Amino acid sequence: MFAYRPKHIYVETRIRKAPLTERILRSLSGCSVHEIRDHRRLEDESVPLKGYNSAMKGKVLILAHHPGPCIRPFPGSREDPAPTEFYVAHANGCPFDCQYCFLQGYFDHGAPVLFVNREDLLEELAGHLEQNAQNGPAVYHTGELSDALALECWSHFAAAAIPVMQDYPSARLELRTKCAGVETLLPEGPPPNITVSWTLTPWETWKSDEHRTPNPQARMQSARACREKGYRIGIRLDPALVYPGWERGYASLIQQIYEHLRPDGIESFVIGGFRYTPALGNRIRERFPSNSLLLPEFVRCKDGKYRYFRPLRVCLYRELVTQIRGHDPTALIRLCMETDQVHRDVFEEGF
Repeated sequence: MFAYRPKHIYVETRIRKAPLTERILRSLSGCSVHEIRDHRRLEDESVPLKGYNSAMKGKVLILAHHPGPCIRPFPGSREDPAPTEFYVAHANGCPFDCQYCFLQGYFDHGAPVLFVNREDLLEELAGHLEQNAQNGPAVYHTGELSDALALECWSHFAAAAIPVMQDYPSARLELRTKCAGVETLLPEGPPPNITVSWTLTPWETWKSDEHRTPNPQARMQSARACREKGYRIGIRLDPALVYPGWERGYASLIQQIYEHLRPDGIESFVIGGFRYTPALGNRIRERFPSNSLLLPEFVRCKDGKYRYFRPLRVCLYRELVTQIRGHDPTALIRLCMETDQVHRDVFEEGF
Protein backbone atom coordinates (compact mmCIF):
# COMPACT_ATOMS: atom_id res chain seq x y z
CA MET A 1 0.00 0.00 0.00
CA PHE A 2 1.16 3.55 -0.71
CA ALA A 3 2.53 4.96 2.54
CA TYR A 4 3.02 8.70 2.89
CA ARG A 5 4.68 9.70 6.14
CA PRO A 6 5.59 13.37 6.51
CA LYS A 7 8.42 14.65 8.68
CA HIS A 8 7.01 18.11 9.40
CA ILE A 9 3.42 18.99 10.29
CA TYR A 10 1.99 22.51 10.26
CA VAL A 11 -1.22 22.91 12.26
CA GLU A 12 -3.62 25.83 12.28
CA THR A 13 -4.05 27.08 15.84
CA ARG A 14 -7.85 26.96 15.68
CA ILE A 15 -7.90 23.19 15.08
CA ARG A 16 -4.92 22.22 17.23
CA LYS A 17 -7.22 20.49 19.75
CA ALA A 18 -9.62 18.99 17.22
CA PRO A 19 -10.10 15.22 17.71
CA LEU A 20 -8.86 14.34 14.22
CA THR A 21 -5.82 16.59 14.63
CA GLU A 22 -4.87 14.91 17.89
CA ARG A 23 -5.37 11.45 16.41
CA ILE A 24 -3.16 12.27 13.41
CA LEU A 25 -0.45 13.76 15.62
CA ARG A 26 -0.47 10.64 17.81
CA SER A 27 -0.14 8.48 14.70
CA LEU A 28 2.74 10.62 13.48
CA SER A 29 4.60 10.95 16.73
CA GLY A 30 8.19 11.90 16.09
CA CYS A 31 7.32 14.50 13.46
CA SER A 32 8.13 18.12 14.15
CA VAL A 33 4.92 20.08 14.78
CA HIS A 34 4.56 23.81 14.11
CA GLU A 35 1.51 26.02 14.64
CA ILE A 36 0.38 28.48 11.96
CA ARG A 37 -2.47 30.98 11.89
CA ASP A 38 -3.92 30.35 8.42
CA HIS A 39 -2.85 27.87 5.74
CA ARG A 40 -3.94 30.40 3.08
CA ARG A 41 -1.58 33.11 4.40
CA LEU A 42 1.71 31.31 4.62
CA GLU A 43 3.53 34.27 3.14
CA ASP A 44 2.78 36.02 6.44
CA GLU A 45 4.13 33.15 8.53
CA SER A 46 7.67 32.35 9.60
CA VAL A 47 7.65 28.90 8.00
CA PRO A 48 9.88 27.49 5.24
CA LEU A 49 7.04 26.80 2.79
CA LYS A 50 7.90 29.32 0.12
CA GLY A 51 7.75 28.17 -3.49
CA TYR A 52 6.62 24.90 -5.03
CA ASN A 53 9.10 22.06 -4.77
CA SER A 54 9.21 18.28 -4.64
CA ALA A 55 10.87 17.99 -1.22
CA MET A 56 8.04 19.94 0.38
CA LYS A 57 5.41 17.65 -1.15
CA GLY A 58 7.07 14.56 0.26
CA LYS A 59 7.93 15.80 3.74
CA VAL A 60 5.29 18.31 4.85
CA LEU A 61 1.63 17.93 5.85
CA ILE A 62 -0.64 20.85 6.76
CA LEU A 63 -3.67 20.32 9.00
CA ALA A 64 -6.29 23.02 8.57
CA HIS A 65 -9.92 24.04 8.94
CA HIS A 66 -11.80 24.32 5.65
CA PRO A 67 -12.80 27.99 5.49
CA GLY A 68 -15.93 27.79 3.31
CA PRO A 69 -18.22 25.48 1.36
CA CYS A 70 -16.43 22.24 0.57
CA ILE A 71 -18.85 21.23 -2.21
CA ARG A 72 -18.67 23.27 -5.39
CA PRO A 73 -19.87 22.92 -8.99
CA PHE A 74 -17.59 20.80 -11.15
CA PRO A 75 -16.41 22.30 -14.47
CA GLY A 76 -18.42 20.82 -17.34
CA SER A 77 -16.82 18.45 -19.79
CA ARG A 78 -18.74 19.92 -22.73
CA GLU A 79 -19.42 23.46 -23.92
CA ASP A 80 -22.32 23.72 -21.44
CA PRO A 81 -21.29 22.99 -17.82
CA ALA A 82 -23.04 20.04 -16.21
CA PRO A 83 -25.18 21.43 -13.36
CA THR A 84 -25.32 18.12 -11.49
CA GLU A 85 -21.58 17.47 -11.09
CA PHE A 86 -19.75 18.68 -8.00
CA TYR A 87 -16.39 18.24 -6.32
CA VAL A 88 -15.75 17.74 -2.63
CA ALA A 89 -12.73 19.64 -1.33
CA HIS A 90 -11.68 17.43 1.60
CA ALA A 91 -8.00 18.23 0.95
CA ASN A 92 -5.79 20.38 -1.27
CA GLY A 93 -2.79 18.95 -3.08
CA CYS A 94 -1.17 15.55 -2.59
CA PRO A 95 2.24 14.05 -1.82
CA PHE A 96 2.76 12.85 -5.40
CA ASP A 97 4.73 15.08 -7.78
CA CYS A 98 3.51 14.47 -11.32
CA GLN A 99 5.27 16.82 -13.70
CA TYR A 100 2.08 17.55 -15.66
CA CYS A 101 -0.14 18.16 -12.60
CA PHE A 102 -2.37 21.22 -12.99
CA LEU A 103 -2.23 21.88 -9.23
CA GLN A 104 1.28 23.30 -9.74
CA GLY A 105 -0.33 26.31 -11.36
CA TYR A 106 -3.19 26.40 -8.84
CA PHE A 107 -1.48 26.49 -5.44
CA ASP A 108 1.45 28.60 -4.24
CA HIS A 109 3.18 25.71 -2.48
CA GLY A 110 3.24 21.96 -2.89
CA ALA A 111 2.56 20.82 0.67
CA PRO A 112 -0.63 18.71 0.99
CA VAL A 113 -3.37 20.32 3.09
CA LEU A 114 -5.79 18.04 4.95
CA PHE A 115 -8.98 19.59 6.31
CA VAL A 116 -9.64 18.11 9.74
CA ASN A 117 -13.14 19.48 10.35
CA ARG A 118 -14.38 16.21 8.89
CA GLU A 119 -17.76 16.19 10.64
CA ASP A 120 -18.55 19.59 9.12
CA LEU A 121 -17.66 18.26 5.66
CA LEU A 122 -19.78 15.15 6.10
CA GLU A 123 -22.71 17.20 7.37
CA GLU A 124 -22.41 19.50 4.36
CA LEU A 125 -22.29 16.49 2.02
CA ALA A 126 -25.44 14.99 3.57
CA GLY A 127 -27.23 18.33 3.36
CA HIS A 128 -26.18 18.84 -0.25
CA LEU A 129 -27.35 15.34 -1.17
CA GLU A 130 -30.72 15.97 0.46
CA GLN A 131 -31.16 19.36 -1.16
CA ASN A 132 -30.25 18.11 -4.63
CA ALA A 133 -32.08 14.77 -4.49
CA GLN A 134 -35.06 16.27 -6.33
CA ASN A 135 -32.86 17.50 -9.18
CA GLY A 136 -32.06 14.03 -10.49
CA PRO A 137 -28.75 12.14 -10.75
CA ALA A 138 -25.66 13.92 -9.48
CA VAL A 139 -21.97 13.03 -9.30
CA TYR A 140 -19.65 14.07 -6.47
CA HIS A 141 -15.94 13.94 -7.32
CA THR A 142 -13.33 13.74 -4.55
CA GLY A 143 -10.17 13.81 -6.65
CA GLU A 144 -10.26 17.28 -8.20
CA LEU A 145 -8.00 19.36 -5.93
CA SER A 146 -6.20 16.39 -4.41
CA ASP A 147 -5.75 12.67 -4.84
CA ALA A 148 -8.93 11.28 -3.27
CA LEU A 149 -7.15 8.55 -1.27
CA ALA A 150 -3.50 9.61 -0.84
CA LEU A 151 -4.24 10.97 2.66
CA GLU A 152 -6.97 8.44 3.51
CA CYS A 153 -4.82 6.56 6.02
CA TRP A 154 -4.88 9.72 8.16
CA SER A 155 -8.25 11.28 7.34
CA HIS A 156 -10.55 8.27 6.75
CA PHE A 157 -12.76 10.75 4.93
CA ALA A 158 -13.72 8.43 2.07
CA ALA A 159 -14.55 5.57 4.43
CA ALA A 160 -16.83 7.92 6.38
CA ALA A 161 -18.43 9.46 3.26
CA ILE A 162 -19.34 6.12 1.67
CA PRO A 163 -22.13 5.30 4.19
CA VAL A 164 -23.57 8.81 3.72
CA MET A 165 -24.28 7.90 0.08
CA GLN A 166 -26.35 4.86 1.10
CA ASP A 167 -29.63 6.80 1.28
CA TYR A 168 -29.14 8.68 -2.00
CA PRO A 169 -29.03 6.06 -4.77
CA SER A 170 -29.51 8.64 -7.54
CA ALA A 171 -26.22 10.32 -6.56
CA ARG A 172 -22.77 8.87 -7.18
CA LEU A 173 -19.50 9.39 -5.34
CA GLU A 174 -16.29 9.10 -7.36
CA LEU A 175 -12.98 8.54 -5.57
CA ARG A 176 -10.25 9.39 -8.07
CA THR A 177 -6.74 8.23 -7.21
CA LYS A 178 -3.28 7.08 -8.29
CA CYS A 179 -2.75 5.06 -5.13
CA ALA A 180 -2.32 1.33 -4.74
CA GLY A 181 -3.45 -0.86 -1.88
CA VAL A 182 -6.36 1.45 -1.11
CA GLU A 183 -8.76 -1.49 -0.83
CA THR A 184 -7.50 -1.98 2.73
CA LEU A 185 -8.75 1.52 3.62
CA LEU A 186 -12.27 1.18 2.21
CA PRO A 187 -15.19 -0.65 3.83
CA GLU A 188 -16.54 -3.92 2.51
CA GLY A 189 -19.83 -4.13 0.61
CA PRO A 190 -20.24 -0.51 -0.50
CA PRO A 191 -23.54 0.82 -1.86
CA PRO A 192 -23.72 0.56 -5.66
CA ASN A 193 -23.26 4.30 -6.17
CA ILE A 194 -19.56 4.37 -5.23
CA THR A 195 -16.94 4.43 -7.99
CA VAL A 196 -13.20 4.23 -7.42
CA SER A 197 -11.39 5.62 -10.47
CA TRP A 198 -7.72 5.18 -11.30
CA THR A 199 -5.73 7.65 -13.37
CA LEU A 200 -3.30 5.72 -15.55
CA THR A 201 -0.57 6.55 -18.04
CA PRO A 202 1.76 4.18 -19.93
CA TRP A 203 4.80 2.78 -18.19
CA GLU A 204 7.19 5.14 -20.00
CA THR A 205 5.41 8.29 -18.84
CA TRP A 206 4.99 6.90 -15.33
CA LYS A 207 8.78 6.59 -15.08
CA SER A 208 9.46 10.03 -16.52
CA ASP A 209 6.57 12.16 -15.26
CA GLU A 210 4.90 10.65 -12.18
CA HIS A 211 7.25 10.97 -9.22
CA ARG A 212 6.49 8.94 -6.06
CA THR A 213 3.35 7.34 -7.49
CA PRO A 214 2.77 3.57 -7.47
CA ASN A 215 3.42 2.03 -10.87
CA PRO A 216 0.49 1.40 -13.25
CA GLN A 217 0.44 -2.35 -12.60
CA ALA A 218 0.15 -1.83 -8.83
CA ARG A 219 -2.77 0.53 -9.41
CA MET A 220 -4.53 -1.99 -11.65
CA GLN A 221 -4.06 -4.71 -9.05
CA SER A 222 -5.67 -2.41 -6.49
CA ALA A 223 -8.52 -1.71 -8.90
CA ARG A 224 -9.14 -5.45 -9.23
CA ALA A 225 -9.11 -5.87 -5.44
CA CYS A 226 -11.61 -3.02 -5.04
CA ARG A 227 -13.82 -4.57 -7.69
CA GLU A 228 -13.78 -7.84 -5.76
CA LYS A 229 -14.95 -5.91 -2.68
CA GLY A 230 -17.95 -4.63 -4.64
CA TYR A 231 -16.80 -1.23 -5.89
CA ARG A 232 -17.55 0.09 -9.35
CA ILE A 233 -14.31 0.87 -11.17
CA GLY A 234 -13.50 3.78 -13.45
CA ILE A 235 -10.43 4.28 -15.65
CA ARG A 236 -9.18 7.77 -16.40
CA LEU A 237 -6.68 8.27 -19.22
CA ASP A 238 -6.40 11.93 -18.29
CA PRO A 239 -4.06 13.43 -19.14
CA ALA A 240 -3.57 11.43 -22.30
CA LEU A 241 -0.07 12.29 -23.47
CA VAL A 242 1.57 12.52 -26.88
CA TYR A 243 5.19 11.33 -26.83
CA PRO A 244 7.38 9.28 -29.20
CA GLY A 245 5.80 5.82 -29.35
CA TRP A 246 2.58 6.81 -27.57
CA GLU A 247 0.51 4.49 -29.78
CA ARG A 248 2.43 1.42 -28.58
CA GLY A 249 2.49 2.66 -25.02
CA TYR A 250 -1.27 3.12 -24.77
CA ALA A 251 -1.97 -0.14 -26.60
CA SER A 252 0.12 -1.95 -23.97
CA LEU A 253 -1.54 -0.08 -21.11
CA ILE A 254 -5.07 -0.85 -22.33
CA GLN A 255 -4.12 -4.49 -22.86
CA GLN A 256 -2.95 -4.66 -19.24
CA ILE A 257 -6.13 -2.99 -18.00
CA TYR A 258 -8.21 -5.76 -19.53
CA GLU A 259 -5.87 -8.41 -18.17
CA HIS A 260 -6.67 -7.15 -14.68
CA LEU A 261 -10.35 -6.23 -15.13
CA ARG A 262 -13.15 -7.89 -17.06
CA PRO A 263 -15.13 -5.59 -19.36
CA ASP A 264 -18.16 -5.82 -17.06
CA GLY A 265 -15.91 -4.70 -14.20
CA ILE A 266 -15.19 -1.29 -15.75
CA GLU A 267 -17.90 1.31 -15.38
CA SER A 268 -16.44 3.77 -17.87
CA PHE A 269 -13.34 5.32 -19.40
CA VAL A 270 -12.67 9.05 -19.31
CA ILE A 271 -10.12 10.42 -21.78
CA GLY A 272 -8.69 13.93 -21.72
CA GLY A 273 -5.73 15.26 -23.63
CA PHE A 274 -2.98 17.04 -21.73
CA ARG A 275 -3.83 20.72 -21.35
CA TYR A 276 -2.25 23.56 -19.42
CA THR A 277 -2.79 27.16 -18.39
CA PRO A 278 -0.05 29.75 -18.93
CA ALA A 279 0.72 29.57 -15.20
CA LEU A 280 1.13 25.78 -15.34
CA GLY A 281 3.29 26.03 -18.44
CA ASN A 282 5.60 28.47 -16.66
CA ARG A 283 5.79 26.23 -13.59
CA ILE A 284 6.67 23.16 -15.68
CA ARG A 285 9.41 25.06 -17.54
CA GLU A 286 10.76 26.38 -14.23
CA ARG A 287 10.72 23.08 -12.33
CA PHE A 288 11.43 20.60 -15.13
CA PRO A 289 13.39 22.39 -17.87
CA SER A 290 14.33 19.16 -19.67
CA ASN A 291 10.78 17.80 -19.75
CA SER A 292 9.27 17.27 -23.21
CA LEU A 293 5.62 17.72 -22.20
CA LEU A 294 5.36 21.10 -23.92
CA LEU A 295 7.16 20.16 -27.14
CA PRO A 296 4.16 19.00 -29.27
CA GLU A 297 2.10 21.60 -31.11
CA PHE A 298 -0.41 23.34 -28.83
CA VAL A 299 -3.08 25.96 -29.47
CA ARG A 300 -4.74 28.28 -26.98
CA CYS A 301 -8.48 27.53 -26.67
CA LYS A 302 -11.42 29.68 -25.65
CA ASP A 303 -11.08 28.75 -21.98
CA GLY A 304 -7.50 30.06 -21.96
CA LYS A 305 -5.92 26.61 -21.76
CA TYR A 306 -3.42 25.26 -24.27
CA ARG A 307 -4.36 21.95 -25.87
CA TYR A 308 -2.81 19.76 -28.53
CA PHE A 309 -3.58 21.03 -32.04
CA ARG A 310 -7.09 19.71 -32.70
CA PRO A 311 -6.21 17.19 -35.46
CA LEU A 312 -3.52 15.77 -33.18
CA ARG A 313 -5.78 15.30 -30.19
CA VAL A 314 -8.60 13.90 -32.33
CA CYS A 315 -6.06 11.37 -33.64
CA LEU A 316 -5.03 10.62 -30.04
CA TYR A 317 -8.61 10.14 -28.88
CA ARG A 318 -9.62 7.99 -31.82
CA GLU A 319 -6.62 5.71 -31.35
CA LEU A 320 -7.45 5.23 -27.65
CA VAL A 321 -11.12 4.62 -28.42
CA THR A 322 -10.13 2.06 -31.06
CA GLN A 323 -7.88 0.24 -28.60
CA ILE A 324 -10.58 0.18 -25.90
CA ARG A 325 -13.35 -0.90 -28.26
CA GLY A 326 -11.09 -3.67 -29.53
CA HIS A 327 -11.40 -5.25 -26.08
CA ASP A 328 -14.98 -4.18 -25.35
CA PRO A 329 -17.14 -2.86 -28.20
CA THR A 330 -19.74 -1.62 -25.71
CA ALA A 331 -17.36 0.27 -23.41
CA LEU A 332 -18.69 3.60 -22.15
CA ILE A 333 -16.12 6.26 -23.12
CA ARG A 334 -16.33 9.97 -22.37
CA LEU A 335 -14.06 12.87 -23.27
CA CYS A 336 -13.08 15.35 -20.58
CA MET A 337 -13.30 19.11 -21.13
CA GLU A 338 -13.72 18.94 -24.88
CA THR A 339 -15.98 20.77 -27.31
CA ASP A 340 -18.99 19.34 -29.11
CA GLN A 341 -17.03 19.55 -32.36
CA VAL A 342 -14.26 17.32 -31.02
CA HIS A 343 -16.87 14.86 -29.76
CA ARG A 344 -18.35 14.71 -33.26
CA ASP A 345 -14.91 14.28 -34.82
CA VAL A 346 -14.08 11.39 -32.49
CA PHE A 347 -17.40 9.59 -32.20
CA GLU A 348 -18.59 9.87 -35.76
CA GLU A 349 -20.93 7.25 -37.21
CA GLY A 350 -19.49 3.78 -37.31
CA PHE A 351 -16.66 4.54 -34.88
